[in-house]
Amino acid sequence: MRVLAASAALLPLLAGAEGRFNCPTIVAPPLATNVTSLHPAHVDFVAAMGDSITAAFAVRSSLYEGRDISWSAGVGSADHLTLPYLLQQYNTRVKVQGASTTEVLPVDIAHMPHNDYHPKTDFLNVAESSGAVHRGSMEEQWAFLKSSAQQYDAAAFKTGWKVVTVWMTANDVCGECDAPLANTEYLSDWTARTQSMLVNISRTFERVYVNLVSTLDLSNIARIQKTKAGCAIEHRILNECGCIDRGNATQLAMLDTNVAAMNAQLHGLAQRWRAKLLAEDRWDMAVVVQPFQERLGASLDWHWLNTLDCFHPSELGHESLAVGLWNSMLCDSEGRKTRCGATLNASTAPRCPTPESVFYTGPDVVPSAP
Repeated sequence: MRVLAASAALLPLLAGAEGRFNCPTIVAPPLATNVTSLHPAHVDFVAAMGDSITAAFAVRSSLYEGRDISWSAGVGSADHLTLPYLLQQYNTRVKVQGASTTEVLPVDIAHMPHNDYHPKTDFLNVAESSGAVHRGSMEEQWAFLKSSAQQYDAAAFKTGWKVVTVWMTANDVCGECDAPLANTEYLSDWTARTQSMLVNISRTFERVYVNLVSTLDLSNIARIQKTKAGCAIEHRILNECGCIDRGNATQLAMLDTNVAAMNAQLHGLAQRWRAKLLAEDRWDMAVVVQPFQERLGASLDWHWLNTLDCFHPSELGHESLAVGLWNSMLCDSEGRKTRCGATLNASTAPRCPTPESVFYTGPDVVPSAP
């Protein structure tokens, strides 16, 4: 593997005091040749797999997917922070590539999630509205991602550091409200398909940091919907996510139990992949659970949801997810026990990296109860 040349570029402060991002200038460390030294300034490519949240459906309270401001894979701006935007503030060598650049209508609404991908503007954001592991979205999106990667210079893509963020849980769990998922074939299949995706990434990409994003307690979406009369009426008619719309207290409690079961599977995958990569002496890849949402949700209010369907995250929700992910990636093992202080609201500021900051690659940490 070719060793990248060192860089010590001075990084400018690009947001004013009024913006949510207001970090001081730093000197970028030499480019990492080992994933344990990966700094935000080193990332050249971003990619994402997921469902309508990562596709940013209805983020602007319209029927469009606002992919340009998707939390993990939108190009973003000083007025709306995303993971790619934050990374770009530190990479002064090249433009960070792979982020979606515009809002679009979902492709073929009658047959979603299949083929809900816009290659001319989505690039490496292959998330699909209604995407779900049990619907074959993991395999379909991997095919999109592998194909889309071929549009970039082969040498630059091979040697450039890549961040791939995967969050595909909600549509697999939101109908599972009547019985535990633990020890079921359904959950085993969900885990196995996620594992196959990681195998594909490991065999195809070099220099890659994989975020596995665990999920908040989804019963809180139902709680928020009931605080607004219009939302409550709307979701007596709509059925977007099983018992979130019509479930009773017992079903909603089971929903959260099953979210926890899926989160536990992600932690197990991260633990096994860390051991596997260490055993193979492979230092160009990491698989890390980012638990900044895990077991949270009680403090969220209706500002976190859009006003079209009172279900998908609003612009504030997406920006809060982006900041939560960023802070989690930069959080140490001790901080991860309490989700690195995540609150998922407008009061949480992005962490300011130092030249010594690195993305977390240590042992998996399961956060404690809030």
